[in-house]
Amino acid sequence: MLFSKKYTIERRLQIAIAFILLSFLLVFAGADRIVSLHLVNLGVFGAIIAGAFYTFGITTPFSMVVILELMKLEGSYILAIPACLSATAVDCYFFYLVRQSLEANSKKLVHYLRSKFSRFSPLFPFAGFFVFGLPLPDELGLALMEMTDIKLSKLAAVIFLAKLLTLLIFWQALGV
Repeated sequence: MLFSKKYTIERRLQIAIAFILLSFLLVFAGADRIVSLHLVNLGVFGAIIAGAFYTFGITTPFSMVVILELMKLEGSYILAIPACLSATAVDCYFFYLVRQSLEANSKKLVHYLRSKFSRFSPLFPFAGFFVFGLPLPDELGLALMEMTDIKLSKLAAVIFLAKLLTLLIFWQALGV
């Protein structure tokens, strides 16, 4: 989001994929467990810290794993709520800072998506919703949901629910 003026959406997707791969390497090296063990001692505050990093494309994949580890260590999905609240607060703050460029990029992207993938347009809002919970550029989520005029209260609700549902789906899918 902060690089929305600097890089194209295609380039930012490539960067996101690179960070997802880097996160896999960190997880395989055990870094997630080290961070999780330190944060679990902080309880809810640890979840809030992990959630704050669930916003940046660079740190989202790794922080998702850390939050899931915290949920596993605590034996509860409840820790996802404060983590997602802090992620939502940080995300909305950044949206506020770069609002005009995000709206402009989203408008361009909506036009591009409609012209190239019109037959899939009924699925756009559903896919866009989950983009906010994944380490993908936020403009893609905004464009898929056709949110070209950003209202922070509506956006906050969408971001919170998307991040929470994404974590809960992973929680269930991984059988943690």
